[in-house]
Amino acid sequence: MGWKGKGLGKNEQGITEPIKSGLRDSKLGVGKQEEDDFFTAEENIQRKKLDIELEETEEIAKKREVMADREHKIQTEVKEIQKVFYCELCDKQYKLAVEFEGHLSSYDHNHKKRFKEMREMHGSSSRDVRQKREQIRQEREMAKFAQMADAHKQQQQQQQEEEDSEKSNHLVKNATVLVDQDQRKALKFGFSSKVGASKSSGRHVAKKPKTPIASVFMDDSDDE
Repeated sequence: MGWKGKGLGKNEQGITEPIKSGLRDSKLGVGKQEEDDFFTAEENIQRKKLDIELEETEEIAKKREVMADREHKIQTEVKEIQKVFYCELCDKQYKLAVEFEGHLSSYDHNHKKRFKEMREMHGSSSRDVRQKREQIRQEREMAKFAQMADAHKQQQQQQQEEEDSEKSNHLVKNATVLVDQDQRKALKFGFSSKVGASKSSGRHVAKKPKTPIASVFMDDSDDE
């Protein structure tokens, strides 16, 4: 082409060395190599800061509040939308209308629906029967309690009567014992008085003066 190794251009002020094409992966797309080179450069290698490390400014706080309100609104809207596809009878939640319609036409849903209707129809009569049974049971329990109370009362009365009879018998025994003691004392006193009287009479008899028999004999002897 007539190039003699000098600078390019009319005045030969251009580059003298050819452009180097560097290493390139043939599997990468257009622009991927430049992106990788940018992120792997020494001046661009930095660790991403955590949310705790960032200083929360007013703008960041407002942004965070806005994002939280937005997420809350989205969740409430999703719940309101899902309520349309919720079956209270079967307690099942569906996301799609097709799934919900298939559930409504299923045997399981219809069976539970018929069972609920039958239970509502016969619920009042069965409830009355249960109430009557409960009332009869309560009356029986009250009668049992009354019988138990009467039996306890009779038992207490019998115990009281037995205690009263024992007390009366004890008093009678004490009275008879006292009477017997009095009689014994009276008999003993009478017998002792009689014995004393007899002894005193005997003593008086012993103390009578003796007849002077010896003197009489003495006189007779003198006469002789």
